[in-house]
Amino acid sequence: MNTDHLRAFVLAVDEGTFDSAAALLLISGSAFSQRIKALEKEVGQVLLTRTIPVRPTESGEQLLRIARQTILLEDEARRSLGFRGSSPNFRPTITLAVAVNADSLSSWFIRVLQEAATWDDVEIHVHAEDQQHTDELLRNGTVAAAVTENPAPVSGCRSQPLGTIRYWPVASSELLDRHRGDDGEVDWARVPQIDFSVRDATQRNALARLSATPAVTHLLPSVQAYNAGVGYGLGWGMIPESMLPAGVLEGEHPDLVVISEIGVEDVPLHWQHWTTTTPALDRLSAAVQRSAERFLNG
Repeated sequence: MNTDHLRAFVLAVDEGTFDSAAALLLISGSAFSQRIKALEKEVGQVLLTRTIPVRPTESGEQLLRIARQTILLEDEARRSLGFRGSSPNFRPTITLAVAVNADSLSSWFIRVLQEAATWDDVEIHVHAEDQQHTDELLRNGTVAAAVTENPAPVSGCRSQPLGTIRYWPVASSELLDRHRGDDGEVDWARVPQIDFSVRDATQRNALARLSATPAVTHLLPSVQAYNAGVGYGLGWGMIPESMLPAGVLEGEHPDLVVISEIGVEDVPLHWQHWTTTTPALDRLSAAVQRSAERFLNG
């Protein structure tokens, strides 16, 4: 398959429109459409929906990972051979798409980005997703690597343990006091909880140990806002140990307390990436392992 056609296919998926993808390739919209049509004719399948945003069809999803791998290998080869194209200052940039859960992205993965800041040949495209679902992005070809809760390797990928994030159930003591009965026990069905997103099952799984279902669940898809919401008493939530305010674990915080009835939740993390690796992907994997070894438990 023509790599120019594969590159157009990948850019169409990433950019969402043919026009935006064509602009990145510095070609006309009609020339871009011809590349997509030529690829679809070669494989004998419609690969993209002509919608806004553009989406891969079922056949397109099957081709997407192969297309990304082919482009990555070509870019690595061109760079290692010193290919400069039509400009003496041009060197191919290698794009690595990775999926990372928000708590990792706001804590230990920052150190990975700090290392990547010294690489002038690689651009990192991060997709934020819950750790229970990042492997889906690896499976459908959106990313080349992912921080995931799932230890079982996705087909065509390797899986390496990173360590665990320990989550502590935390709430404002004032919030809990407002939902205590005459017997002094907290009515957990009435205590609001905070989820990061509709796919975030961390709180639900923890609360299941008390056989309770909250009547109110707030959604705060920002790590900073989530932790602040718990601090303000909007609801209770599971907060990574590295993000807990000073004094919470020691019982010395003026308002926040650990909910002992629920207990901690240890979430194991794994690094999954394509079996077909390149120097850039290996470099990223090494940075991830170093950062995880330093900052994660276990």
